[in-house]
Amino acid sequence: MQDTPPFQVESLTPEPGAARLIMTGELDYTTAEDASAEVAKTLAEGVDVLEFDLSGLKFIDSSGMAVVMNAFSDAEERGAAFRIVGLTPYLRHLIEVVALDDVLDLPR
Repeated sequence: MQDTPPFQVESLTPEPGAARLIMTGELDYTTAEDASAEVAKTLAEGVDVLEFDLSGLKFIDSSGMAVVMNAFSDAEERGAAFRIVGLTPYLRHLIEVVALDDVLDLPR
């Protein structure tokens, strides 16, 4: 049986007006609610930029992708920029396969 790291979200302030949520572990149906709550809390603080660092994720399912898309949408509704600042090759490929690379600002 393989051990999976617990899901965690760490919040950093890389610059004034910005918040970076660093997610590690597995973002799936069992952890999506926690991630969404952290996104809501962060946006309620009135940030101008919401950044996601997903480079520490080992797995993401459709519930996790919904968290990403809802964060994008919620940030846009509040007038905040949304960008992804860290990805694994697996996540980049997944985002490209579902054609979200045209919508999301991905790191080079």
